[in-house]
Amino acid sequence: MKQHTICHLNDIIPETGVCALIDGKQIAIFRTKKDDLFALDNYDPFSQANVLSRGLIGGTMIVNDAGADEEVLYVASPIYKQRFNLVTGQCLDDGNVTLAAYQVTLNNNNIMLQGW
Repeated sequence: MKQHTICHLNDIIPETGVCALIDGKQIAIFRTKKDDLFALDNYDPFSQANVLSRGLIGGTMIVNDAGADEEVLYVASPIYKQRFNLVTGQCLDDGNVTLAAYQVTLNNNNIMLQGW
């Protein structure tokens, strides 16, 4: 299993994202106010552009499979505003669309992409 160092934590302003090019693929890395880290494909299938790292981070409540309310963090595409769950990559506005989501860790202030 490969591991890639993306950048330092302080290289990403809280509540924003950056794009990393790994083995020819663009990956969007996001940092929340609480320093939680998430990674999704940077490619927005609706606009067919690599723009998700420039999207807005937000939160909403959804009803999960068990029928309970659940808070979900998402990134909204900067083009057509479709929202993607930061944990799973599932599009909240179109259940047929899911982006690849990647495991991100913090190691000595370095953001690491796991399982590549």
